[in-house]
Amino acid sequence: MNHNKQKTALIAALCAAVMVGMLVLSFILSSNLFQDNNIPVIELPFQAMNGTSSEQTMDIAKENLRKMEHITVNPDNVQAVIAVLSRPPAYTMEVTNTLYWKEGSRDLQCRQYVRGGAYRTNTLNEQGSVEQVSLQYAGNFYAWDAGSSTYYSGRAGELTADEAAMLPNYETVCKLAPEQIVEAELVEIAGQPMIRVLANEGTRTAVYVISTATGLLYRAEFSSNGERTQTVQTTLIELAAHENLFILPGQTEPIFQ
Repeated sequence: MNHNKQKTALIAALCAAVMVGMLVLSFILSSNLFQDNNIPVIELPFQAMNGTSSEQTMDIAKENLRKMEHITVNPDNVQAVIAVLSRPPAYTMEVTNTLYWKEGSRDLQCRQYVRGGAYRTNTLNEQGSVEQVSLQYAGNFYAWDAGSSTYYSGRAGELTADEAAMLPNYETVCKLAPEQIVEAELVEIAGQPMIRVLANEGTRTAVYVISTATGLLYRAEFSSNGERTQTVQTTLIELAAHENLFILPGQTEPIFQ
């Protein structure tokens, strides 16, 4: 009789222990104790880079979120991560390219337009008027002075339209030799998740910041011997570019038609 009572008490104690264990396990899982808190959490921005907001922007941001949500960005994978990010097929962007020297600095302004695989860069003067135009499409490069009826044309070579204008872009990072990349991480800048890359480019050090919302370059900084030499800041204006911007002087149709 006593033996049966002891057996019943033992079973009850074991059941109680199992219930307590399940409660403890439930608490641990719900409190995220086993999650890596050092991995940044990607959240969709309420607005696209620098204030532009649209349904298309959110679609691009959601697609990039899906691609990156289980990835920890590091020097080994950052080029592949940037390469697969989705980007808008057309956009208008303002770029401030600041050059520094011992006596001071100078801002060079330009506006970039992308559509149909064509890239146009308007170089602006201090008054904000277009001074020179360059256009790149299908491996060909075109350039002319504002208002001119003629233009220079030639093969683009290995330089992108941005690089020809001394402007880095996301492709600049992808073209780096892997050993040049010193650091790479996901950070938050201006309320948005960005990919920050620190690179050693021979005589200069470069920091590139790529927006995960658009896949485009947000900012770049360059220095040499500890002295800042150049910064590039972009502002996305809209996810569109009028086709008339891609008509060469003397022509009537956009270059991509």
